[in-house]
Amino acid sequence: MSGRPFAYCLVALLLVLTWSSPASGAPASRFNDPQPHRGGAEYRVTFGGRTFACSSGFAVRKVVSGKRGMATAGHCAPTGTDATSGEFRFGTFFESYNTETMDAAMISGTRIKPQVYATTLWTDGGTPSTPVARRVLEKVDGPVRGQKVCVSGKVTKLVCDIEVYNLTGGESCGDEEPIVCTRGLVLAGKEGVDIVDEGDSGAPVFVPVDKEVDGHMVFGARLVGMLIGGGPRRQGGPEDLVTFHTVRQVECALTVEVLTTADTQARGTAPRSPRADCPISD
Repeated sequence: MSGRPFAYCLVALLLVLTWSSPASGAPASRFNDPQPHRGGAEYRVTFGGRTFACSSGFAVRKVVSGKRGMATAGHCAPTGTDATSGEFRFGTFFESYNTETMDAAMISGTRIKPQVYATTLWTDGGTPSTPVARRVLEKVDGPVRGQKVCVSGKVTKLVCDIEVYNLTGGESCGDEEPIVCTRGLVLAGKEGVDIVDEGDSGAPVFVPVDKEVDGHMVFGARLVGMLIGGGPRRQGGPEDLVTFHTVRQVECALTVEVLTTADTQARGTAPRSPRADCPISD
C-alpha cells in the first residue's frame, strides 16, 4: 500500500444543517447526548448565519488549570461558539485552532453553565454485537504504520479495520475561503467503503480493547487519534481515505492531557507540566 499515490487534498468534513429541535424527553443517544457527554456524539453549532454539525472526540483536561472538556476538530467552529446535542447543551468552544499544523478545539462548560464530560465513546452502529459504548481504558501517542483502527462518528457511526498507511503524510483542506490545509496528519484507509461523511469531523480514532474485570466483560478503547478529514481514493469513488491527528498532536495543540477512565477515578487535580516533546511554535 505504501506505493500508492496520494496526490490530493482531503476536504475537511463540515455539514450545513437547518436547525430542528428534538422532541422533549427523547432518549439519550449520539444525537441527543446528555451529561456526562460522550465522544462520538453529534453536536451542532451556529455561526456566520449557518448551522453546522460535527462529532465529539474524547475527554481532555488542561494540564495547568485542570479544566476539563471535550476535544474535537478546530474547523468545526471558532472560539466562543456554543454547541448543542439534541435537546442538551454540550458546551462552548473554549479554544479552537485551524492552521497548517493543527486542527483542534476544546469544548468546555462555563461557570454559569457547567458541563461534565465522560471518558466514554458512542460505538453503536457497527455489527449487531457491537456495544453501544466503550470506555477509554488506554491511550497511546499515535498509531503505527500498518495498524488497523476504528472511527466512530455521528454519520457513518462505527467503522473498523481501517489501515494506517502513513504517519505524517496526510493533508486535509477546507472547502471555503480562506482555504486552510492542515498537514502532518496520519493517513489511513479502507478500500471500497465509506469510512466517513460530512459531520464526522472530530470523531475518536481508536483500537478496541476488551477486558474481563471481576468476572464482567468491559468493552474498552485505546485512543490513537482524532478524525480531521476524509475523501475518495479516486474521483467518484467512496470516501475510503481519512486523515487524523494523533493523541500526541491533540495534547500538544491544546496543552491538555487526554483522559482515560483511570484518570477520572484518580483523586486530586494537581497542576501538571505540559508535554516536553511538543514542536516549538514559530
